[in-house]
Amino acid sequence: MHSKMMNRSLVVLSLALALISACDGADVAQDASVRDADAPPVDDAAIAGDAGHADAGSVDAGSVDAGPGTPSDVIRGRFESTAAVRECGGLARWESPDGPLLKFTMNVCGDDMSALADTLVANLDAVADRGQRALIVLNQGPNLPDAWLARCETYSLVTGRFSGDLCLPWDASYLDDLRSALVDVIGPRVRGHAALEAVYFTTTTMTNGAEMHFRVDRSEFPYPGDAVFQGAYRQVMDIHQQAFDVPIVFEAGHCIWSGSSPDCATPLDLYRYTRDTYGLRQTGVAIWNCAERFWAGTGTGAETFGALALLEEATADGASIGCQTVGNFTQQACRFSDADVGDYGTATPGMSTMGPPPCVEDGTLDPEGACVDTMRWFAGVEARAEPTLRIRGTWGENWSAEFSPSGVYETSAACRAAIDLLAPE
Repeated sequence: MHSKMMNRSLVVLSLALALISACDGADVAQDASVRDADAPPVDDAAIAGDAGHADAGSVDAGSVDAGPGTPSDVIRGRFESTAAVRECGGLARWESPDGPLLKFTMNVCGDDMSALADTLVANLDAVADRGQRALIVLNQGPNLPDAWLARCETYSLVTGRFSGDLCLPWDASYLDDLRSALVDVIGPRVRGHAALEAVYFTTTTMTNGAEMHFRVDRSEFPYPGDAVFQGAYRQVMDIHQQAFDVPIVFEAGHCIWSGSSPDCATPLDLYRYTRDTYGLRQTGVAIWNCAERFWAGTGTGAETFGALALLEEATADGASIGCQTVGNFTQQACRFSDADVGDYGTATPGMSTMGPPPCVEDGTLDPEGACVDTMRWFAGVEARAEPTLRIRGTWGENWSAEFSPSGVYETSAACRAAIDLLAPE
Protein backbone atom coordinates (compact mmCIF):
# COMPACT_ATOMS: atom_id res chain seq x y z
CA MET A 1 0.00 0.00 0.00
CA HIS A 2 1.31 3.43 -0.83
CA SER A 3 2.42 5.89 1.97
CA LYS A 4 0.35 7.76 0.84
CA MET A 5 -15.53 26.21 3.46
CA MET A 6 -18.59 32.00 8.31
CA ASN A 7 -17.74 33.32 4.76
CA ARG A 8 -16.74 31.96 1.41
CA SER A 9 -13.87 34.43 1.48
CA LEU A 10 -12.39 32.55 4.42
CA VAL A 11 -12.89 29.08 3.09
CA VAL A 12 -9.53 28.67 1.42
CA LEU A 13 -7.72 29.63 4.61
CA SER A 14 -9.85 27.34 6.75
CA LEU A 15 -9.37 24.43 4.40
CA ALA A 16 -5.66 25.04 4.21
CA LEU A 17 -5.50 24.94 7.99
CA ALA A 18 -7.55 21.77 7.92
CA LEU A 19 -5.08 20.24 5.54
CA ILE A 20 -2.27 21.03 7.94
CA SER A 21 -4.00 19.97 11.11
CA ALA A 22 -6.23 17.10 10.03
CA CYS A 23 -4.25 13.91 10.01
CA ASP A 24 -7.38 12.13 8.87
CA GLY A 25 -7.95 14.03 5.62
CA ALA A 26 -8.84 11.90 2.64
CA ASP A 27 -8.24 12.11 -1.08
CA VAL A 28 -11.32 12.25 -3.32
CA ALA A 29 -11.86 12.06 -7.04
CA GLN A 30 -15.14 11.80 -8.97
CA ASP A 31 -16.58 10.93 -12.34
CA ALA A 32 -16.72 14.39 -13.83
CA SER A 33 -18.64 14.11 -17.00
CA VAL A 34 -22.37 13.59 -17.37
CA ARG A 35 -22.70 9.87 -17.23
CA ASP A 36 -23.83 8.40 -20.52
CA ALA A 37 -26.62 5.93 -20.90
CA ASP A 38 -24.38 2.88 -20.93
CA ALA A 39 -22.27 3.71 -17.91
CA PRO A 40 -23.28 2.47 -14.48
CA PRO A 41 -25.14 5.23 -12.61
CA VAL A 42 -23.73 6.46 -9.38
CA ASP A 43 -27.18 6.17 -7.84
CA ASP A 44 -30.81 6.15 -8.86
CA ALA A 45 -32.38 7.60 -5.71
CA ALA A 46 -34.72 10.59 -5.73
CA ILE A 47 -33.22 14.08 -5.68
CA ALA A 48 -34.22 16.47 -2.93
CA GLY A 49 -35.88 19.64 -4.26
CA ASP A 50 -35.06 23.26 -3.42
CA ALA A 51 -34.53 22.55 0.23
CA GLY A 52 -33.47 26.03 1.29
CA HIS A 53 -30.70 26.38 3.80
CA ALA A 54 -28.63 28.98 5.54
CA ASP A 55 -25.34 30.01 4.01
CA ALA A 56 -22.84 27.22 4.16
CA GLY A 57 -20.80 29.00 6.78
CA SER A 58 -23.70 29.40 9.21
CA VAL A 59 -24.01 25.72 9.99
CA ASP A 60 -21.53 24.07 12.27
CA ALA A 61 -22.38 20.54 13.17
CA GLY A 62 -19.01 20.22 14.75
CA SER A 63 -15.93 18.33 13.91
CA VAL A 64 -16.63 14.71 13.15
CA ASP A 65 -15.41 12.41 15.88
CA ALA A 66 -15.19 9.32 13.74
CA GLY A 67 -13.01 7.00 15.70
CA PRO A 68 -9.29 6.31 15.55
CA GLY A 69 -6.85 8.21 13.41
CA THR A 70 -6.57 7.08 9.83
CA PRO A 71 -3.69 4.63 9.37
CA SER A 72 -0.98 5.53 6.91
CA ASP A 73 -1.48 2.41 4.83
CA VAL A 74 -5.11 2.88 3.79
CA ILE A 75 -6.07 3.63 0.20
CA ARG A 76 -5.72 7.35 -0.44
CA GLY A 77 -6.03 9.39 -3.62
CA ARG A 78 -7.97 11.76 -5.84
CA PHE A 79 -9.03 9.26 -8.44
CA GLU A 80 -11.32 9.88 -11.41
CA SER A 81 -14.35 7.74 -12.13
CA THR A 82 -13.77 7.50 -15.85
CA ALA A 83 -16.11 6.43 -18.60
CA ALA A 84 -16.02 2.68 -19.04
CA VAL A 85 -13.65 1.11 -21.54
CA ARG A 86 -16.17 -0.08 -24.11
CA GLU A 87 -14.07 -2.08 -26.54
CA CYS A 88 -11.54 -4.81 -26.16
CA GLY A 89 -8.10 -3.22 -26.22
CA GLY A 90 -9.48 0.27 -25.53
CA LEU A 91 -7.79 2.78 -23.26
CA ALA A 92 -9.40 5.00 -20.63
CA ARG A 93 -8.85 8.78 -20.48
CA TRP A 94 -8.57 10.76 -17.27
CA GLU A 95 -7.26 14.07 -15.87
CA SER A 96 -7.27 13.52 -12.10
CA PRO A 97 -4.15 14.09 -9.98
CA ASP A 98 -3.66 10.53 -8.79
CA GLY A 99 -5.15 8.23 -11.41
CA PRO A 100 -8.39 6.63 -12.60
CA LEU A 101 -10.99 4.14 -11.56
CA LEU A 102 -10.75 1.84 -14.57
CA LYS A 103 -14.10 0.28 -15.53
CA PHE A 104 -14.59 -2.75 -17.74
CA THR A 105 -17.44 -5.18 -18.22
CA MET A 106 -16.56 -8.82 -17.79
CA ASN A 107 -17.65 -9.44 -21.39
CA VAL A 108 -15.94 -6.48 -23.07
CA CYS A 109 -13.72 -8.99 -24.88
CA GLY A 110 -16.45 -11.60 -25.24
CA ASP A 111 -15.35 -14.98 -23.93
CA ASP A 112 -11.63 -14.19 -24.31
CA MET A 113 -10.26 -13.67 -20.82
CA SER A 114 -6.70 -13.40 -22.11
CA ALA A 115 -7.73 -10.45 -24.26
CA LEU A 116 -9.43 -8.91 -21.22
CA ALA A 117 -6.22 -9.33 -19.27
CA ASP A 118 -4.29 -7.69 -22.11
CA THR A 119 -6.70 -4.74 -21.98
CA LEU A 120 -6.29 -4.36 -18.24
CA VAL A 121 -2.51 -4.49 -18.46
CA ALA A 122 -2.42 -1.91 -21.26
CA ASN A 123 -4.48 0.47 -19.15
CA LEU A 124 -2.39 -0.12 -16.05
CA ASP A 125 0.76 0.48 -18.08
CA ALA A 126 -0.67 3.81 -19.24
CA VAL A 127 -1.35 4.74 -15.62
CA ALA A 128 2.15 3.73 -14.59
CA ASP A 129 3.63 5.82 -17.41
CA ARG A 130 2.15 8.88 -15.65
CA GLY A 131 3.45 7.82 -12.26
CA GLN A 132 -0.08 7.25 -10.98
CA ARG A 133 -2.23 4.46 -9.58
CA ALA A 134 -5.59 2.92 -10.49
CA LEU A 135 -8.47 0.97 -9.06
CA ILE A 136 -10.16 -1.61 -11.28
CA VAL A 137 -13.78 -2.71 -11.44
CA LEU A 138 -14.90 -5.62 -13.62
CA ASN A 139 -18.67 -5.20 -13.90
CA GLN A 140 -20.60 -8.45 -13.63
CA GLY A 141 -24.41 -8.40 -13.22
CA PRO A 142 -25.91 -8.73 -16.72
CA ASN A 143 -22.45 -8.32 -18.29
CA LEU A 144 -21.17 -11.89 -18.31
CA PRO A 145 -19.51 -13.72 -21.21
CA ASP A 146 -21.88 -15.81 -23.31
CA ALA A 147 -19.91 -18.97 -22.57
CA TRP A 148 -20.47 -18.51 -18.85
CA LEU A 149 -24.20 -18.01 -19.36
CA ALA A 150 -24.40 -21.17 -21.44
CA ARG A 151 -23.01 -23.23 -18.55
CA CYS A 152 -24.86 -21.77 -15.53
CA GLU A 153 -28.38 -21.51 -14.18
CA THR A 154 -29.55 -18.06 -15.23
CA TYR A 155 -31.96 -15.35 -14.12
CA SER A 156 -33.36 -12.75 -16.51
CA LEU A 157 -32.91 -9.28 -15.06
CA VAL A 158 -35.36 -6.58 -16.20
CA THR A 159 -35.23 -3.42 -14.12
CA GLY A 160 -35.16 0.14 -15.37
CA ARG A 161 -32.60 0.37 -18.15
CA PHE A 162 -30.70 -2.67 -16.99
CA SER A 163 -31.67 -5.99 -18.46
CA GLY A 164 -30.06 -9.24 -19.46
CA ASP A 165 -29.34 -12.73 -18.25
CA LEU A 166 -27.06 -13.36 -15.30
CA CYS A 167 -25.75 -16.43 -13.55
CA LEU A 168 -27.04 -17.22 -10.09
CA PRO A 169 -24.12 -16.34 -7.80
CA TRP A 170 -24.06 -19.71 -6.03
CA ASP A 171 -24.05 -21.69 -9.29
CA ALA A 172 -21.04 -23.99 -9.36
CA SER A 173 -20.30 -23.45 -13.05
CA TYR A 174 -20.35 -19.69 -12.57
CA LEU A 175 -17.98 -19.90 -9.63
CA ASP A 176 -15.66 -22.13 -11.65
CA ASP A 177 -15.68 -19.72 -14.59
CA LEU A 178 -15.06 -16.73 -12.34
CA ARG A 179 -12.21 -18.53 -10.59
CA SER A 180 -10.65 -19.54 -13.89
CA ALA A 181 -10.86 -15.99 -15.24
CA LEU A 182 -9.56 -14.19 -12.17
CA VAL A 183 -7.21 -16.67 -10.54
CA ASP A 184 -5.79 -18.41 -13.60
CA VAL A 185 -5.78 -15.68 -16.25
CA ILE A 186 -6.23 -12.08 -15.09
CA GLY A 187 -4.69 -12.21 -11.64
CA PRO A 188 -1.27 -13.49 -12.72
CA ARG A 189 -1.08 -10.76 -15.37
CA VAL A 190 -1.62 -7.86 -12.96
CA ARG A 191 -0.17 -9.11 -9.69
CA GLY A 192 2.68 -6.87 -8.63
CA HIS A 193 1.85 -4.16 -11.16
CA ALA A 194 3.10 -0.84 -9.80
CA ALA A 195 -0.06 1.01 -10.87
CA LEU A 196 -2.62 -1.34 -9.33
CA GLU A 197 -4.02 0.11 -6.09
CA ALA A 198 -7.16 -1.99 -5.49
CA VAL A 199 -9.75 -4.18 -7.20
CA TYR A 200 -13.51 -4.02 -6.70
CA PHE A 201 -15.46 -7.10 -5.63
CA THR A 202 -18.36 -7.64 -8.01
CA THR A 203 -20.83 -10.46 -8.50
CA THR A 204 -23.86 -11.28 -10.62
CA THR A 205 -26.64 -9.98 -8.36
CA MET A 206 -25.72 -6.33 -8.88
CA THR A 207 -28.13 -4.24 -10.98
CA ASN A 208 -25.44 -2.44 -12.94
CA GLY A 209 -22.73 -4.98 -12.28
CA ALA A 210 -20.78 -2.89 -9.79
CA GLU A 211 -22.92 -1.47 -6.97
CA MET A 212 -24.28 -3.52 -4.09
CA HIS A 213 -27.95 -2.85 -4.92
CA PHE A 214 -30.02 -5.43 -6.82
CA ARG A 215 -33.31 -3.86 -7.97
CA VAL A 216 -35.35 -7.04 -7.82
CA ASP A 217 -38.14 -8.10 -5.46
CA ARG A 218 -36.78 -11.07 -3.54
CA SER A 219 -40.14 -12.86 -3.83
CA GLU A 220 -39.66 -12.91 -7.61
CA PHE A 221 -36.14 -14.34 -7.44
CA PRO A 222 -35.13 -17.98 -6.84
CA TYR A 223 -33.73 -17.08 -3.44
CA PRO A 224 -31.90 -20.04 -1.90
CA GLY A 225 -31.98 -18.83 1.71
CA ASP A 226 -29.67 -16.62 3.69
CA ALA A 227 -26.95 -19.19 4.29
CA VAL A 228 -26.49 -20.10 0.63
CA PHE A 229 -26.81 -16.50 -0.57
CA GLN A 230 -24.34 -15.07 1.92
CA GLY A 231 -22.07 -18.04 1.34
CA ALA A 232 -21.97 -17.26 -2.37
CA TYR A 233 -20.83 -13.70 -1.65
CA ARG A 234 -18.10 -15.09 0.58
CA GLN A 235 -16.96 -17.51 -2.13
CA VAL A 236 -16.80 -14.72 -4.70
CA MET A 237 -14.76 -12.65 -2.26
CA ASP A 238 -12.41 -15.60 -1.74
CA ILE A 239 -11.84 -15.79 -5.49
CA HIS A 240 -11.03 -12.08 -5.69
CA GLN A 241 -8.64 -12.30 -2.74
CA GLN A 242 -6.90 -15.32 -4.21
CA ALA A 243 -6.50 -13.66 -7.60
CA PHE A 244 -5.11 -10.26 -6.58
CA ASP A 245 -2.42 -9.05 -4.20
CA VAL A 246 -4.07 -5.68 -3.48
CA PRO A 247 -7.07 -4.73 -1.30
CA ILE A 248 -10.43 -5.97 -2.50
CA VAL A 249 -13.05 -3.27 -1.98
CA PHE A 250 -16.78 -3.24 -2.60
CA GLU A 251 -19.56 -0.68 -3.01
CA ALA A 252 -21.40 -0.50 0.31
CA GLY A 253 -23.75 2.50 0.11
CA HIS A 254 -26.71 0.31 -0.76
CA CYS A 255 -28.40 -2.87 0.37
CA ILE A 256 -29.74 -5.73 -1.74
CA TRP A 257 -33.32 -6.15 -3.10
CA SER A 258 -35.98 -3.61 -3.93
CA GLY A 259 -38.99 -2.84 -1.75
CA SER A 260 -39.34 -2.02 1.93
CA SER A 261 -37.21 -4.89 3.27
CA PRO A 262 -33.75 -4.66 1.75
CA ASP A 263 -31.06 -7.10 2.75
CA CYS A 264 -28.41 -5.11 4.60
CA ALA A 265 -27.14 -8.14 6.49
CA THR A 266 -25.33 -9.68 3.52
CA PRO A 267 -23.09 -6.65 2.82
CA LEU A 268 -22.31 -6.36 6.52
CA ASP A 269 -21.48 -10.07 6.68
CA LEU A 270 -19.25 -9.66 3.63
CA TYR A 271 -17.34 -6.80 5.24
CA ARG A 272 -16.81 -8.64 8.51
CA TYR A 273 -15.87 -11.87 6.75
CA THR A 274 -13.30 -10.11 4.59
CA ARG A 275 -11.83 -8.15 7.48
CA ASP A 276 -11.63 -11.14 9.79
CA THR A 277 -10.35 -13.58 7.14
CA TYR A 278 -7.94 -11.46 5.13
CA GLY A 279 -7.16 -8.54 7.43
CA LEU A 280 -8.23 -4.92 7.51
CA ARG A 281 -5.60 -3.83 5.00
CA GLN A 282 -7.00 -6.22 2.39
CA THR A 283 -10.51 -4.82 2.95
CA GLY A 284 -12.22 -1.62 1.81
CA VAL A 285 -15.66 -0.20 1.09
CA ALA A 286 -16.93 2.65 -1.06
CA ILE A 287 -20.18 4.62 -1.29
CA TRP A 288 -21.20 5.36 -4.86
CA ASN A 289 -24.13 7.47 -3.60
CA CYS A 290 -21.67 9.70 -1.77
CA ALA A 291 -23.59 12.74 -0.47
CA GLU A 292 -24.39 13.60 3.12
CA ARG A 293 -28.12 13.92 2.32
CA PHE A 294 -28.49 10.16 2.08
CA TRP A 295 -27.34 9.75 5.66
CA ALA A 296 -28.64 12.93 7.35
CA GLY A 297 -31.67 13.51 9.56
CA THR A 298 -34.00 10.69 10.43
CA GLY A 299 -33.82 9.16 6.98
CA THR A 300 -36.45 8.09 4.51
CA GLY A 301 -34.53 5.45 2.58
CA ALA A 302 -34.52 2.08 4.29
CA GLU A 303 -31.83 0.94 1.90
CA THR A 304 -29.20 3.58 2.52
CA PHE A 305 -29.94 3.94 6.21
CA GLY A 306 -29.71 0.19 6.44
CA ALA A 307 -26.11 0.49 5.28
CA LEU A 308 -25.24 2.79 8.20
CA ALA A 309 -24.09 0.00 10.46
CA LEU A 310 -21.52 -1.22 7.95
CA LEU A 311 -20.15 2.27 7.24
CA GLU A 312 -19.97 3.17 10.93
CA GLU A 313 -18.15 -0.07 11.67
CA ALA A 314 -15.69 0.44 8.83
CA THR A 315 -15.00 3.97 10.08
CA ALA A 316 -14.44 2.74 13.62
CA ASP A 317 -12.10 0.07 12.27
CA GLY A 318 -10.02 2.65 10.39
CA ALA A 319 -10.73 0.87 7.10
CA SER A 320 -10.18 2.27 3.64
CA ILE A 321 -13.39 4.06 2.58
CA GLY A 322 -14.04 5.57 -0.86
CA CYS A 323 -16.44 8.22 -2.18
CA GLN A 324 -17.96 8.28 -5.64
CA THR A 325 -20.32 11.25 -5.44
CA VAL A 326 -23.98 10.91 -6.40
CA GLY A 327 -23.49 13.46 -9.16
CA ASN A 328 -20.82 15.83 -10.31
CA PHE A 329 -20.51 19.16 -8.52
CA THR A 330 -19.71 21.12 -11.67
CA GLN A 331 -23.00 20.52 -13.52
CA GLN A 332 -25.23 18.75 -11.00
CA ALA A 333 -24.88 20.58 -7.68
CA CYS A 334 -28.64 20.21 -7.14
CA ARG A 335 -28.10 16.50 -6.57
CA PHE A 336 -26.60 17.36 -3.18
CA SER A 337 -29.44 19.66 -1.99
CA ASP A 338 -31.29 18.65 1.14
CA ALA A 339 -33.16 20.41 3.95
CA ASP A 340 -30.82 18.92 6.52
CA VAL A 341 -27.62 19.58 4.61
CA GLY A 342 -27.78 22.60 2.29
CA ASP A 343 -29.31 24.21 -0.81
CA TYR A 344 -26.98 23.93 -3.78
CA GLY A 345 -29.65 24.28 -6.49
CA THR A 346 -32.96 22.81 -7.62
CA ALA A 347 -33.54 19.67 -9.63
CA THR A 348 -35.78 20.00 -12.68
CA PRO A 349 -39.31 18.92 -11.59
CA GLY A 350 -40.64 15.73 -13.07
CA MET A 351 -37.32 14.42 -14.29
CA SER A 352 -36.54 10.74 -13.96
CA THR A 353 -34.39 9.86 -10.99
CA MET A 354 -32.53 7.24 -13.02
CA GLY A 355 -29.17 8.77 -13.66
CA PRO A 356 -28.22 12.40 -13.14
CA PRO A 357 -31.19 14.75 -13.73
CA PRO A 358 -30.49 18.26 -14.99
CA CYS A 359 -30.65 21.08 -12.50
CA VAL A 360 -32.77 24.22 -12.94
CA GLU A 361 -30.59 26.93 -14.47
CA ASP A 362 -31.89 29.76 -12.27
CA GLY A 363 -28.64 31.18 -11.00
CA THR A 364 -28.80 29.32 -7.69
CA LEU A 365 -26.48 26.44 -8.52
CA ASP A 366 -23.59 26.31 -6.08
CA PRO A 367 -20.98 23.83 -7.31
CA GLU A 368 -18.35 25.16 -4.92
CA GLY A 369 -20.58 24.82 -1.88
CA ALA A 370 -21.66 21.31 -2.84
CA CYS A 371 -18.05 20.30 -3.34
CA VAL A 372 -16.67 21.87 -0.17
CA ASP A 373 -19.44 20.66 2.12
CA THR A 374 -19.54 17.13 0.71
CA MET A 375 -15.82 16.52 0.67
CA ARG A 376 -15.23 17.98 4.14
CA TRP A 377 -18.04 15.77 5.47
CA PHE A 378 -16.63 12.69 3.78
CA ALA A 379 -13.08 13.38 4.96
CA GLY A 380 -14.32 13.59 8.56
CA VAL A 381 -13.55 17.30 8.99
CA GLU A 382 -17.02 18.83 9.42
CA ALA A 383 -20.60 17.60 9.08
CA ARG A 384 -23.55 19.73 7.96
CA ALA A 385 -26.40 17.86 9.62
CA GLU A 386 -27.31 16.30 12.92
CA PRO A 387 -27.86 13.44 13.15
CA THR A 388 -25.69 12.28 10.30
CA LEU A 389 -23.28 9.56 9.30
CA ARG A 390 -19.96 10.28 10.98
CA ILE A 391 -17.50 8.98 8.46
CA ARG A 392 -13.80 9.29 7.87
CA GLY A 393 -13.19 8.60 4.20
CA THR A 394 -9.80 7.95 2.68
CA TRP A 395 -10.07 8.04 -1.12
CA GLY A 396 -12.26 9.66 -3.77
CA GLU A 397 -13.54 8.74 -7.21
CA ASN A 398 -14.77 12.10 -8.49
CA TRP A 399 -16.49 12.53 -11.83
CA SER A 400 -14.51 13.53 -14.89
CA ALA A 401 -16.37 16.89 -15.09
CA GLU A 402 -14.62 18.11 -11.94
CA PHE A 403 -11.17 17.73 -13.48
CA SER A 404 -11.97 19.30 -16.88
CA PRO A 405 -10.58 22.83 -17.50
CA SER A 406 -13.99 24.32 -16.62
CA GLY A 407 -14.58 21.91 -13.75
CA VAL A 408 -14.96 23.08 -10.18
CA TYR A 409 -11.72 21.42 -9.08
CA GLU A 410 -9.88 23.68 -11.55
CA THR A 411 -11.95 26.87 -11.04
CA SER A 412 -12.47 26.88 -7.26
CA ALA A 413 -9.54 26.94 -4.86
CA ALA A 414 -11.93 26.01 -2.04
CA CYS A 415 -13.19 22.93 -3.85
CA ARG A 416 -9.66 21.95 -4.80
CA ALA A 417 -8.57 22.19 -1.17
CA ALA A 418 -11.54 20.07 -0.07
CA ILE A 419 -10.85 17.33 -2.60
CA ASP A 420 -7.15 17.53 -1.79
CA LEU A 421 -7.99 16.45 1.76
CA LEU A 422 -7.79 12.99 0.25
CA ALA A 423 -4.39 13.42 -1.35
CA PRO A 424 -1.79 10.74 -0.70
CA GLU A 425 0.32 11.46 2.34
